[in-house]
Amino acid sequence: MTAVPKPRTGDHGLSSASEYVLPERLTRGLPSRGPLLTEDVWDLRCVLPRTWRTWRLDFTQIGDPTTRRTAKEYVASRLHRGSLGLGPMKATAAAGELRVFIAVMKDLREVGAPRLSAVGRTHLDAVLTRWKPSPDNAVRNVTLLKHLAAHGPFLSQDRLNVLPWNGRSAYAVVGVRRVKGENATPRIPEEVIAPLLRAAVFYVETASGDILAAQQEVATLEAARKGQNLGAGQARERVTAFIAERRAAGRGIPALPRETAHTVPDAVTVDGVPQSPNHSLVSLLTGCGNAAHLRPLMAEAGKDIGYEEGGLDTPMSEWSASGRPWRPRLSPHTLASELSFLRTACWIVIAYLSGMRDVEVRELGRDCAATETGAEGRPRYKLRGRVYKGKDRKLSGDEAEWVVLQVVHQAVAVLREINDDPGHLFGYDGGGRNGYVLLTNVPRRIRAFRDHLNELFSTAGELYIPLTTASPNGHSPDKEDEAEEDAPTPTALPWAFDTRQFRRTLAWHIAHQPFGVVAGARQYKHAAITMFEGYAGTSASGFADEVAAEEAVAKLDYVEDLYHDWNEGGRSAGGAAQRIEAEFDRIRSELGDLPGAVASPSRLRTLLHHLTKTLHPGVLNDCFYQTETAVCRKRAKPLGRPVPMLDMCMRCPNSRRSAVHQPRLERAHDMAQAELGEAAGLPRLQQLAITEHLATLTHLIAEIDPEDTRR
Repeated sequence: MTAVPKPRTGDHGLSSASEYVLPERLTRGLPSRGPLLTEDVWDLRCVLPRTWRTWRLDFTQIGDPTTRRTAKEYVASRLHRGSLGLGPMKATAAAGELRVFIAVMKDLREVGAPRLSAVGRTHLDAVLTRWKPSPDNAVRNVTLLKHLAAHGPFLSQDRLNVLPWNGRSAYAVVGVRRVKGENATPRIPEEVIAPLLRAAVFYVETASGDILAAQQEVATLEAARKGQNLGAGQARERVTAFIAERRAAGRGIPALPRETAHTVPDAVTVDGVPQSPNHSLVSLLTGCGNAAHLRPLMAEAGKDIGYEEGGLDTPMSEWSASGRPWRPRLSPHTLASELSFLRTACWIVIAYLSGMRDVEVRELGRDCAATETGAEGRPRYKLRGRVYKGKDRKLSGDEAEWVVLQVVHQAVAVLREINDDPGHLFGYDGGGRNGYVLLTNVPRRIRAFRDHLNELFSTAGELYIPLTTASPNGHSPDKEDEAEEDAPTPTALPWAFDTRQFRRTLAWHIAHQPFGVVAGARQYKHAAITMFEGYAGTSASGFADEVAAEEAVAKLDYVEDLYHDWNEGGRSAGGAAQRIEAEFDRIRSELGDLPGAVASPSRLRTLLHHLTKTLHPGVLNDCFYQTETAVCRKRAKPLGRPVPMLDMCMRCPNSRRSAVHQPRLERAHDMAQAELGEAAGLPRLQQLAITEHLATLTHLIAEIDPEDTRR
């Protein structure tokens, strides 16, 4: 270990009792300079986005005065100064840094170092042994110790006297390899995201109308009974008339919501409906202030005509999969729940179909939607907001815009209807003294929405959103070099949602579809491909970089599939076939593979990676582009088009075709054959062109499948 530099006299920078914690550059122009170093509780809301939940730093949880002072000075110093090659810490990370500091100091005390000044090599080795079973936490804790050492000159009462693991990165200290390139955030499995998105879109496009209508019904009923003073016996008359109307309409008495059935201990539940009257709703429907005293009358009627879940008159729309209403009618209680689920559905639609981060979605203003006309004459739907993540980006964020689908604008319109915060799209009146509140705890809300969808739309033998054996931590057993044959069967569990997964999943879909176009036109039934292409555009949110990273992984996956097909005896053809097969043969020799088997999957990907640099997957062939031999290069310049031009590859030395292209070639052949059959009225030269194209396709198919009968 190396000794840390001595503190410079008078250079603590934040030792003055009147010193503010936040740098002046962050608070310039704001009404507040933020907390003072002497305060034991820091409120950083003056510089944080409204969506940020961890704005309060409570140093009173540190009992020792010296350690508490050190924690304050350390966090403040990190806000003012950079270390370890990084710039000053953002205020958004301050609360998390304090939590890590407290955890590290606790572990150091437990191994015999009550002060930073008492820490020696044996203590560092001891805590490292404790941390290593959790590599991510270990890297985080080691990094904090390195920052503590770097900020030692600015700590007045306690500091490290050694440089922890000097000259080695935190990853090297912990013994883990930092893999760059592939996003570690797990993507949501297809069998989970597809029904979730389908239901969220249904909520935005259809269910929202029912919910808003029920909300208006309740408001009308409340206004009608406001200020009424019923005379003796009038409440009974109204309730009796209501019961008669329900009997005539074949409807039951509004039942208690299941969530409140515990308030009536003797209530029996039949088919999920508590057999007890919702006297509050009956009072509202009959215009009575409070008809609770008539509960026995309602209960007697319930025994006669039965009970109805919900109770409001607003009908519910049809859920196409079942042909029945998507849910029973609403009550004021279930209406409040459905409003919450509708907000969650809007978040899912906006986040997943835009590629925006959670904070970017929830910080949207009410006027965020904009429509422009594109060069092709189609409307282009956009969202305008702010981006907060990124190096050297202001805490207040930078303006940005996203190209989205029309349904995203519909979600914005729904939120404008149900929310009333003048400044934030996702802000609404929290009631009482809460004032306007923002949508919070989105992962928990998504999990609750999933469970609610399963209650609404599951069938007798199948959950609407199924359980999955995929690991939310992104670990995939089939990617390991050696799989354990006796590994236990993984348990199927509900997917653990996180907001980052939606952005990652969209980026994956864009990159892994043929030719870089997301499956939206097929999978999500949205026809305008240009909107999906806009996702990978120039938004300041950095989404294009994430798509590019996913495309690199997708290309490597594709090349690996080509190798496996060749290694298992698959045929290939085209100008580049011999060159690529020679490269595959060299790699197989280096790996020691046998035909039909791969010795080391991870090393195989490493050896194949260089082929992705020139690969351009195509419909009828792949292009392994080399400038000097590319046929399309001769025409690209006069046509003003980029290379490669994949529609000119049939006779190019850079092209390669294999089994993956055969179904597409066969379809193109059948289309040409049908076109030729209808070509009686076409000019002679056009008929000859189709005939020649058909012959070319027949030849290309035969190169891959000699037994094809089209010749």
